[in-house]
Amino acid sequence: MSRYLTPSKIVLLALIKVYTDGVVPSSATIAILSFLSSNILPLLARSSAQDCGSSGGSSISIEQLQSATIPHPSAIPGRTVWDLALKQLWSINSLDTLHTFFDGLGSLLEKSSGESHTSNDDLTPTKPRSMQLSRSSPFGTFIRRSQLEFTKHQLHDAIKLWKNLISYRAPTLAFWKRRNPAADIYSFDSNLNRASFGGNGDLTGIVYSGLVGEKFKDANDSTQDMEALCEYQIARMERTGSRVPQTLQAQLRAMAQPGMTVPNASYYMQYV
Repeated sequence: MSRYLTPSKIVLLALIKVYTDGVVPSSATIAILSFLSSNILPLLARSSAQDCGSSGGSSISIEQLQSATIPHPSAIPGRTVWDLALKQLWSINSLDTLHTFFDGLGSLLEKSSGESHTSNDDLTPTKPRSMQLSRSSPFGTFIRRSQLEFTKHQLHDAIKLWKNLISYRAPTLAFWKRRNPAADIYSFDSNLNRASFGGNGDLTGIVYSGLVGEKFKDANDSTQDMEALCEYQIARMERTGSRVPQTLQAQLRAMAQPGMTVPNASYYMQYV
């Protein structure tokens, strides 16, 4: 289980990139910002237990992203916000481009005073973005935290995140093919097509053995998500004195066992 980064957080980062590109019309701005805010703000700040339980945690599913973005047309004719979010997701088509994606998140933020002085000495012109976020805003804080966590990843952690993203994104292939007819089941990695492995080569079998169609149980849950969820349930129990249903108790324990690192939270799990 990842400590912080999950495919659903990459989805949120991709949607923030779409927003800062200036292609979300004013009619859809409130809806998109509301969706982002409700998933980025801390779990304990949410207003009701129903909001937390609807998705089984603080992560979001690809279906939730679709329902929140597909009704809204973008500023690009013939494209919805959903189409642009998919384009961002499917542009991450190798482990190398995953690194490039996180490296480029800094361009979404306003420069700090130190960076501004450095850029004044740099004569290389840079193309300004349509919009830049404050570094101390909720979105800016989320971007900087995500960049920091990815920088801390060891190679095997980055590979696991990449494979989890492939599995998480796989249900959207049919939608992606509508806009890109050349896409196929092995389009998740551009190196496969470039090397003409066709998905059946020895290297493909070694790197992506059993990946296509496989469901990863913990692909969209991080340690941070689980600890926040458990702390919320504990706080609710202490405040109201009510316990969660037995079916939900079993689900919480099963989700928490692989990655809990806070001893008191795991101890209280038997009482919620």
